[in-house]
Amino acid sequence: MEVCEWVKGLRLPDGYASNISKCVNLDDYKFYGLKSHDCHVFMLRLLPIAFREVLPAPVWDALTELSCYFRDLCSTTLRVQDMEVLEKNIVVTLCKLEKIFPPAFFDSMEHLPVHLAYEAKVGGPVQYRWMYPFERLMHDIKQKVKNRASIEGSIVEAYIIEEISTFCSHYFEPSIQTRLNQVPRNENEGEFDLVDRLSIFTHQGRPFGKPSARHLTTQEFNAAELYVLLNCVEVQPFGK
Repeated sequence: MEVCEWVKGLRLPDGYASNISKCVNLDDYKFYGLKSHDCHVFMLRLLPIAFREVLPAPVWDALTELSCYFRDLCSTTLRVQDMEVLEKNIVVTLCKLEKIFPPAFFDSMEHLPVHLAYEAKVGGPVQYRWMYPFERLMHDIKQKVKNRASIEGSIVEAYIIEEISTFCSHYFEPSIQTRLNQVPRNENEGEFDLVDRLSIFTHQGRPFGKPSARHLTTQEFNAAELYVLLNCVEVQPFGK
């Protein structure tokens, strides 16, 4: 119940994942309609945070090791020696999980992580081999089907029209709005004064939802202050 209520109030950066909070049903405390990429984000980023105060330390440690394993596996840069370390550590992690979950929980999918580190060592970064770009492409292709009697022909016709229109839009004047120069959905298109502003506060955007204001707690204020100090270009000379 605590995890579901925490996810229900979760807010993620735009484009990072879908609105996971809408996938939680607080009546029966279950998740519905999670996409594969949402499960990926939950496994890599949210799992250690969600169960930190809920599970006993040994159980949380095992789940966190599994989360860190997939996070390291999905890094943009992979090193052979790191993959060899992951290949050894995942065996220990799975042994810890076997002490926690019943035998019926383990099938081929729970055994699969043993081979993923070697596969990444041989095949390189997983971003060039995983399924998310192809799933998104298949979703876009399915949306193009207008004639159920001729599915393939409908897809081909819509795809050719889209390619032709995109090619022709390269020759339009810059003042004509096309899919190549359209305004981002979170940009308010208004004038923005950048004078006397720190570089970290120069990103344009607009707020979501109803306007609201509240006082930050001491912990939130310290976290925001630390973020500014670590990511602001103007502060970097003083860090040296």
